[in-house]
Amino acid sequence: MYARTEQTGPAGCPAALLRRLAAATPATAGRVIRTALVAALCAWVLVSAPGASARAAGEPVASRNAVAGAAATLRVGTQRLSRCALDPLAYCGRLSVPLDYGVPSGPRISVAYRFYPASAPPAGTALGTVVPVEGGPGYPSIGSVEGGYSVMYGSLLERFNMLAVDNRGTGQSTPLKCPALQEFSGPTGTSSFQEVVGACATALNHRWRYADGSWVHASDLFTSAPAAEDLAAVITALDLPRVDLYGDSYGSFFAQVFASRFPQLLRSVILDSTYQRAGLDPWYRSTLEAMPADLDAVCSRSPACAQAAPGSSWARIGTLAESLRRNPISEVVPGPDGALEQVGMGVVGLVDLLNDAAGDPEIYRALDASARALLNEDDPAPLLRLYAQRLAEDEAYFGVPVRQYSDELYLAVSCLDYPQLFDMSAPEDVRAGELQAAEAALPDSTFSPFSTDEWLAQDQNTEAYTACLRWPSPTVAQPPTTGSQPLLPSSLPVLVLGGELDTWTPPSGVPAVLAQIGGHARFIELANATHVVGEGDTACASTLVQEFVADPAAIDSLQAACASAVPPIRAVGSYPERLEEEPPLQTAGADGASPAALRLGAAAVSTAGDALARYQAIEASPDAGLHGGSVTAARGGAELRLHEDRLLPDVAVSGTVTLTPNEPIEAGGDSVTAVLSASAPGLRAASLTATWSTAAPDAEAVVLGTVEGEAVAGSMPAP
Repeated sequence: MYARTEQTGPAGCPAALLRRLAAATPATAGRVIRTALVAALCAWVLVSAPGASARAAGEPVASRNAVAGAAATLRVGTQRLSRCALDPLAYCGRLSVPLDYGVPSGPRISVAYRFYPASAPPAGTALGTVVPVEGGPGYPSIGSVEGGYSVMYGSLLERFNMLAVDNRGTGQSTPLKCPALQEFSGPTGTSSFQEVVGACATALNHRWRYADGSWVHASDLFTSAPAAEDLAAVITALDLPRVDLYGDSYGSFFAQVFASRFPQLLRSVILDSTYQRAGLDPWYRSTLEAMPADLDAVCSRSPACAQAAPGSSWARIGTLAESLRRNPISEVVPGPDGALEQVGMGVVGLVDLLNDAAGDPEIYRALDASARALLNEDDPAPLLRLYAQRLAEDEAYFGVPVRQYSDELYLAVSCLDYPQLFDMSAPEDVRAGELQAAEAALPDSTFSPFSTDEWLAQDQNTEAYTACLRWPSPTVAQPPTTGSQPLLPSSLPVLVLGGELDTWTPPSGVPAVLAQIGGHARFIELANATHVVGEGDTACASTLVQEFVADPAAIDSLQAACASAVPPIRAVGSYPERLEEEPPLQTAGADGASPAALRLGAAAVSTAGDALARYQAIEASPDAGLHGGSVTAARGGAELRLHEDRLLPDVAVSGTVTLTPNEPIEAGGDSVTAVLSASAPGLRAASLTATWSTAAPDAEAVVLGTVEGEAVAGSMPAP
């Protein structure tokens, strides 16, 4: 459930983050990281690195030497850690813990962690330790520090230590790897996938033995409760004062589990994109219930989409579902690596696209216009390209190294910590009957415009509706949380963050979470944001996280004005098949350019905007144009070079697109300058320059140039 689909480590300093500062016209990476935060992080890495005598919270720091002179080892609590990174400075450790906390004398496993000393602790003493926990379940926390958690915490890390622990079964902490599952290929809502899952879990129960020679039923022992015990053991071994815990997506579920069991170890808690730890609806109907309003809001708030397609975006999705049900589509389109490939999809593919929009703004951006291209123009290319992009960007669970994501760990948690549509203690054949009975009891309209079978056939790494049918029945009861509600003492500050457009963990579910957790809690919803708003994804969330951790007791007065100011997603207006269908540039009335020239200018800017959106999503270079031509990246993505790129089949666009950080730097986003030439049948080449901002709400692209020797001056909604 709610698997995180992308880590931010590849965008880490000094490579991709430093390029934002070093290049004359810095790049915008796939995940747009606000420039102010990047600057803070890089300053921290390059200037504020701790010296050789850096120690844990509460211990003095005698001096601040250069990072290169940092001590090779560091004593923290009872643990001696080894320096394992300089950029940022980190010390690595491992802790041996019981595989089964119910049998401490049984087999033991190793839990890996990294400790990042505060880079400039005031008066030589760190103010505390932040502990971020990654989602999935299946992703390791250590892998998301660079470019993710480091960016999110920003300058706070000058005063606070950071501790990242890979949960058991992930990353470097005894990762669970079953090759047949990790390398699985094909649809997952199938009996063949269920067989692989069951076989992998059964093999897990023949991996360790107790002292008497009996097998450990290890398929029970990689859930949230023992992982919380592991984190508590690490914090205790390091002798850390009360820590500030952050969890996103599944990490927020884990944070609730940990906080309910070890509140004495916590100073504060942040739950980012969270959901109930008890009483979850096993059908997850709130996801579909949130979709209509969210899809409609995205289009209505984007001038290009609102002008091209008034009315309900969700109604068009219903029409698209019926079309794909009757006639699945297939065509050669640009794939997620930039190369052309054959891609096909049907109605279940649309279910997956809609689900993944929860965490992927690019799907929100392009889906409505892609649907209209197929329904109105019989052009499947935009929709198939988006679907292919989603397969790599949002569903790349299989075929990746287990150190990056463990499919088996995801299922171990999903099958036992989350409610199922059948009794996990029942035999496998009984479970199948229970599932059929549960389906039969649902009204036919529950998942409209999709059937129940279509909805349940979605990727099981989003919702494991059928994947657990053959997971072994548990023999050790380990509920995620124990005790009565509310879970947390009223004195514990809890900040809850969420995105307005998050359909996996929609804001509508937050009241139930708040009622369960208790604590001194406050919810802040970020407008126009999707699943997971922290981890460096939004400047607003990073600011809120830093200010909250600095003074958790002031949670009620925490300034949250930025939450309502997150710019809307710029949904595509249309994907025209012909130039005469392109909405023309708007002029002040004095421009004498012909309608065809104004359409050509608008088509050129739309093509440049499409190239930029594609690069920010997949970072492929070269990338094929939707209908021909190519786009290559230069200077680390600071510049895109178009060569006869064809977003419209009959319009070829060449030129460059460059990005420069907006001023003031705190504004975030980039200024875009596109210098383009464009041609179409019956029109001589146009020479145009367009400028726009990637962040400003309701931004317009200003276009100047010539078409057929005639001056053109106009504007259009920024792409």
